[in-house]
Amino acid sequence: MITYNENEIVQMTQEQFQDTLVENTDRNYLSENVVYIAYRSGNRDCIERAEDILDQHLSLGHISGELSEKRNILMKDLKGLFLPTYQETIWRCL
Repeated sequence: MITYNENEIVQMTQEQFQDTLVENTDRNYLSENVVYIAYRSGNRDCIERAEDILDQHLSLGHISGELSEKRNILMKDLKGLFLPTYQETIWRCL
């Protein structure tokens, strides 16, 4: 479930963003986290891919193996867009 829009995610402090990721991880909202990380990256291609994965996940009611693999690939792509310091702090939340 997407609780925040792109602008709200971008405007969050790093601490607020990390708290959101931790809360979502605790709720098993991993696809939502990918969308939020994509929003934070500002990369339109990644945002579209993340939103598509989430839409398919919600439509299916679960995440398929294929969709999980797409999500994992996107997470690797996203990780490369962040400075090492942010990579560490973001990935520690997941």
